Amino acid sequence: MADSSARRIEYEPSKQNGSKKRQRIILDPRKVPYNWVEKTLLIVGSVITLGMMIFLVSSSISATSAQHELTNTQQSVAKEQNRVTDLRQEIGELTSTTRLNKIAREKGLTLINKNIRTIR
Repeated sequence: MADSSARRIEYEPSKQNGSKKRQRIILDPRKVPYNWVEKTLLIVGSVITLGMMIFLVSSSISATSAQHELTNTQQSVAKEQNRVTDLRQEIGELTSTTRLNKIAREKGLTLINKNIRTIR
């Protein structure tokens, strides 16, 4: 007779009571239940994997946030540098000798270049 996928049950006559038969179950070696060590390792591994996934997402979000903050800081520094450059250019224009000569002539004064001191 060919093997079937149905469970094989063998009966042995009982020695105590002749009318009762004991059922003998043959286990399928491909369907062995997990023992407590395997279950514990599976649970601990799952918890560690979940923790690492949460850590990875959290660190990615924090890195992106820090990058945005750095970009904003760099933009504000660039704006302030441009403002400082503009102010220095304005100082240069206001203290130019041609402008000072023009103002002195308007007031009826003369400007002697050797008497001018530049203070920095």
